[in-house]
Amino acid sequence: MRLTYTDIWGQFLRNIGKSGTSATSTEGAVIKSDFNFHLGSRYQLIMAKLADYMTQGTKTASTVAAQQYYAYPMGVVNIEDVVVTIGTVKYPLEVINSQRQWDVLNAIPIQATVIPQFVFPRRDDFGIWPIPQGIYTITFNYHLRDRSLLVDDYTAGTVTVANASTTVTGDSTTFTAGMVGRWFTVTDTTSADYGYWYRIGGFTSTAVITLEQSWQGTGAASLAYKIGQCPEIPEEGHIILVDGVTADFYAGYKDDIEQATWFNNAFFTGDGNNNSRVEGDQKIKGGLIGLMNMYADRNQTKIINRKPKLNPLGQKVWGYSIT
Repeated sequence: MRLTYTDIWGQFLRNIGKSGTSATSTEGAVIKSDFNFHLGSRYQLIMAKLADYMTQGTKTASTVAAQQYYAYPMGVVNIEDVVVTIGTVKYPLEVINSQRQWDVLNAIPIQATVIPQFVFPRRDDFGIWPIPQGIYTITFNYHLRDRSLLVDDYTAGTVTVANASTTVTGDSTTFTAGMVGRWFTVTDTTSADYGYWYRIGGFTSTAVITLEQSWQGTGAASLAYKIGQCPEIPEEGHIILVDGVTADFYAGYKDDIEQATWFNNAFFTGDGNNNSRVEGDQKIKGGLIGLMNMYADRNQTKIINRKPKLNPLGQKVWGYSIT
């Protein structure tokens, strides 16, 4: 089940027996601050552990003539693939993970018209060799690190949707550019298509947003809806976050180790009485470990050789001629 930040907050309050607590009250503000901190840490832990889940993102940038090193796009954990486009041709770059090989490459005299062939990921930036001699488009395919979840659901007004259209038109709404990347769903049960989620792909005005995919249901007007910030992990793992932040609340704010232990067990195994932390234990079907087992080797990297026997000096360097 897909949960938004607001859904996770609500279930957390039910877990700790504070259902209905307002985040604007004195107690609620303190609890909400504690909740936000631990939600971020638990979320990043899950993202790191789900290395085999499809968390690939794609971004584009441009090279600068005679510049070798470039900053990563925001949210990058590691580069999966880099492609340089020159004219209409796309050139995939080979990833190098050896400083020595990189130094050897950069010691080789290369003609200025040689096309980039290798990318060298470093901690804060990456290098391209041979050094780009023009303004080219770089396309990054990378594993992402999502931002912390902090945004409450937006539900003001009503919306109109149309079949096969990406446009969502609002009535009495104040859509913002910050909603791009969040998720949209119709909550009006009078619509047969309520409950299906679409990522928001664009912002036009306070009354118009666009979806990444066309609305596949029946067109309708004056529908209740919500726009929410959702975890970028499998939907069945969203509820795990609630157990994690509940465990942290009891361990810290409430100083109740018994309750903290129970919810921490539930976070890792799905069973409050199971204190195992053995990753890969196939007997564990729930919690983070169960989620890791479920999504092991289900990414898109099977067609990629992560550890190629790289011999840069034995490869022919691509080149082009200027006429």
